[in-house]
Amino acid sequence: MPVSLLSTRTYISMGLVSIVSSALLAASFLGMIPDREGAVREGRVALAESVAASSTAILTSNDPRRLETVLRFLMKRNPDIESIGVRKLDGTVVMATAGHEQAWTAMESVHVAGAQIQVPVWAGSERWGQVEFRFKPTEASGLAGLLALPWLRLLLVCGVLCFVGFHLYLGRVLKSLDPSSAIPGRVRAALDTITEGLLVVDRQRNVVLVNQALAGLLGTTQEKLMGSPAAALDWRDAQGQPMPKADLPWNRALEDGEVQRDGRILLTDATGRQCTFVVNCSPVLGSRGKPGGALISFEDITQLEANKVELKTARDEAQAANRAKSEFLANMSHEIRTPMNAILGFTELLRRGYGKGERDSAKHLATIHNSGKHLLALINDILDLSKVEAGRMEVERIDCAPHLIVRQAVQELSANAREKGITLDWEAQGLLPSKVSSDPGRLRQIVLNLLSNAIKFTNAGGVTVLLAYDDTVAGAFYRIQVKDTGIGVPEAKIDTMFEPFTQADASITRRFGGTGLGLTISRNFARALGGDIVATSVLGQGSTFTLSFDAGRPADAVMLAPQQVKADQADGPEHAAEKWEIPSSRVLVVDDGPENRELVSLVLAEHGLWVEEAENGKVAVDKVQETAFDLILMDMQMPVMDGYEATRTLRARGVITPIVALTANAMKGYEAQVLEAGCTAYLTKPIDIDVLLAQVAALLGGTRAKAGAAAGAVTTPALDTAGTHTSREPILSKLADKPRLVPIILKFVQRLTEMVQDGRRASEQGDLEEVARIAHWLAGSAGTVGYGAFTAPARNLERLAKAGDRAGVVESMALIEDMATRVVVPVLAEPAPAK
Repeated sequence: MPVSLLSTRTYISMGLVSIVSSALLAASFLGMIPDREGAVREGRVALAESVAASSTAILTSNDPRRLETVLRFLMKRNPDIESIGVRKLDGTVVMATAGHEQAWTAMESVHVAGAQIQVPVWAGSERWGQVEFRFKPTEASGLAGLLALPWLRLLLVCGVLCFVGFHLYLGRVLKSLDPSSAIPGRVRAALDTITEGLLVVDRQRNVVLVNQALAGLLGTTQEKLMGSPAAALDWRDAQGQPMPKADLPWNRALEDGEVQRDGRILLTDATGRQCTFVVNCSPVLGSRGKPGGALISFEDITQLEANKVELKTARDEAQAANRAKSEFLANMSHEIRTPMNAILGFTELLRRGYGKGERDSAKHLATIHNSGKHLLALINDILDLSKVEAGRMEVERIDCAPHLIVRQAVQELSANAREKGITLDWEAQGLLPSKVSSDPGRLRQIVLNLLSNAIKFTNAGGVTVLLAYDDTVAGAFYRIQVKDTGIGVPEAKIDTMFEPFTQADASITRRFGGTGLGLTISRNFARALGGDIVATSVLGQGSTFTLSFDAGRPADAVMLAPQQVKADQADGPEHAAEKWEIPSSRVLVVDDGPENRELVSLVLAEHGLWVEEAENGKVAVDKVQETAFDLILMDMQMPVMDGYEATRTLRARGVITPIVALTANAMKGYEAQVLEAGCTAYLTKPIDIDVLLAQVAALLGGTRAKAGAAAGAVTTPALDTAGTHTSREPILSKLADKPRLVPIILKFVQRLTEMVQDGRRASEQGDLEEVARIAHWLAGSAGTVGYGAFTAPARNLERLAKAGDRAGVVESMALIEDMATRVVVPVLAEPAPAK
């Protein structure tokens, strides 16, 4: 809005001064103001004429020197006379005052009004000569002469005095006429405290009152807005377009005489931010009942509008996420049921003895094994994504050989490629380092995911893996490129493949299966390793996925030529039976479940280790104080003293022995808790014997040793594939065919009966803490001795007990009691007769 630099009072004062000045000029033009300069000139002429008359009389006398005396007397008496001279008719100067001749001659060329006067002198009837008078000029030259003009000085003096007088006078008059002064000061102060903008306009739509809130918003003062047109502000409609004057709410209110409510209007504030207001306008009726003005209120809803936009965006995103997750859950229901059906179905065949021979049984077991691995991969994807979303994804940096990881992945998936009739190969491009510094586990997971996808979506042709290495100033990067000749995806949907719960085409889920999480997780892993995964694809021709990661430049790495890299393939480990060679060591197994202690003790004893047992943390602490152990396997949830307290106590006493935590709790974030307590490593129950032996060997300095037939080797399945057993099927131990483990299983079954009875009593008495303890024992122990069917129900019971869900605890406890009645107890084999 344009703002005037001068106030209304100043403008009025200047207008009045101009009127007075015009009147003075007119009076001067009409001669009504005395002309001082004219009077001076007339007096000088009269003086010159009287002197001329006297000079004629003197010149006719006999003493002409009397004239000189008279002239000098005149100069002395009249300070305006600068010089006087008497000149004969022929131009001869008879007498003159000093400097008259030169000054007279010089001033003849410059005309100055009233400065030089010459009067003729007569001798009788003939002209004798002339008397010359040189006066001081009545007018100065230049600016000084202009300012010396009497009429101009009169105008200036009158103008200044009138302006000051008018300004002071109008200040009082306008103050008494100010509409805002009609409002008491306390009311105006109250209006200024209102955060809502207020504006009052008169019939001409000019501002007559504005409160501080609106003036501050516009970055100006209330005084500057007073009297200005309200339409001069930059009002805009809801679409941000300039609002026509006819559509302004106060114009409609003044025209119609009706209240205008809840209008939307935009206005830019002093900072350049566009604000949104709800406008309410009420006409103010005058004496004749017609609107004499309007009262306008402006409610700032800028933040509310912004919140509405954000809420709409959040709602749309939430709906999209819900749709994606609903599709994901529907897909997972199918994906999980498929391997579970195979596992349960073929397990039932074997349990009922429908296998026609050892070959059929082996085939069924292979199907169960593959389905279990597939189910484990699905679960791992979901767990990995939860870690990524929770910001708990961790990677390590150790020396590893990416080309060996790729070789092993290719070998592992080569059977899948052969089944589809496609090729699967890998090759090196240029020199590659013998090892890099990265996370081998994450690299293997990424490579397996990319290869699995490539094989899944390729029906003809093949899949090729290309390895390359770039060492530049920016860093050393290892590149693994997976190229396939599969179905491909449209270029516009390439980025969509990396979004969670999403695949490039919804039909892909129905045709090929999968969680839709693999690429999301892989890209997050790649970025955590200092790189990324990018993709290119041509629909119907194939896709290329390129993994790059920071190689780290290990100091002892050597560069291998492509043929050396391929030759290194022959040195990789083969799939053969292996056994650990562990130095003789003393191990303490701490667990409140005797069958768990006995199973772990048996496995470790068969590998040459001296094993002692402790049933709780207190006993373990006492034993460690008495005997030095090389390794402690510590259950974390036990009566008397749990594993956390026992570990902290041992560490506080200076014990540096490695402590491996064993727990049935598999929730994310649990690993960090046990490590903070002082544990060296972390293993979950049911115990995977292979993982346990690998961990024990790593801590005690053991090495792998090939064994054609590892006598007495004990393994347990890594995955609990059993369901909740809601049917009335018998429940068998998967370790019942191992004679050395049968005594351990029998002890578990005996304790199971006791613990289930204790759990029922605790449930009836409302002792949920005791129920949770029993459920935790069952979740860890049952799977370890082969009764994996109890693991999921026991974990559910523990969760319900900790959540305080009494109804859920009763129902879950009843299910476990029913399952306990269906446990099949293995028969202890009779010892062979002595020969």
